[in-house]
Amino acid sequence: MSAIHLDNRLVHYEAFGRGQPIIFLHSWLGSWRYWVPTMELVSERYRTYALDFWGFGDSDRSGDLFTISEYVDMLSRFMERMGIRKANLVGHGLGGMVAIRAAREQSDRFLRLVTVSTPLIGSIVNETMKSGAFSRFLGRNNLTSIGSKLVRQMPIDDKIIQQELYEDTDSLSANVLQGVYDSITDTDLRPALQALDSMPLLAVYGEKDTIVPYNHAEFLNEDSNQPHQLIVLPKANHFVFLEKTTVFSRLITDFIVSEGSPVEIKNEWRRRVNQREYL
Repeated sequence: MSAIHLDNRLVHYEAFGRGQPIIFLHSWLGSWRYWVPTMELVSERYRTYALDFWGFGDSDRSGDLFTISEYVDMLSRFMERMGIRKANLVGHGLGGMVAIRAAREQSDRFLRLVTVSTPLIGSIVNETMKSGAFSRFLGRNNLTSIGSKLVRQMPIDDKIIQQELYEDTDSLSANVLQGVYDSITDTDLRPALQALDSMPLLAVYGEKDTIVPYNHAEFLNEDSNQPHQLIVLPKANHFVFLEKTTVFSRLITDFIVSEGSPVEIKNEWRRRVNQREYL
């Protein structure tokens, strides 16, 4: 396990590979561990990092501030401590929100952004969870909660990653989850996206995602003057990078090397058996 201390608080991270840096940011469920399949593929060309936000995984769980703003600051100080001058960011859900805010506040430190199943308008989470189910999840105190049931309904083929995701989710405290929830639902990223008019951004969603539906982000493809693109993966749910690891990993690598042209899903990515043939 790799770790550093920021303000006497432990930050757990892992790093694979060599090359241009990519930092992976997890969401409100799980931890750095669910990025492993993607990191293993992408790290053949890039130096990949994944860290646990405070309150999650193996990072410090003390304190009472668990917000997007705190995680933006945490990311900035992590990069300083690790000597990462510039990086690409890949963020899922909450991590995608942190990535966009970080790029808005320090655009000179980031090269490209990939967001996955990210609520660009935080209130969409409330709208999609019937009868406040998501907020009840955030306040749960037992393993048979709505949250535990929710994550167990997600289709994840890798049984080891699946079990780790269950364990990480079940161990989260109500204090952390409430802080994250309040911060998410209070955040509207549309002004930040408008300000990022020269920052390439790829927003990836699952067609079947019922937590963060892709149609709320369709405005990304409406302005051809901005380097932002929305891609929807057919039949995928909320954890698209676990359900379609090969396709997602290839999208990242194609996007990073693209010269401003849109990326697209190619049929041959689905047909190959050996994932490492693509990288």
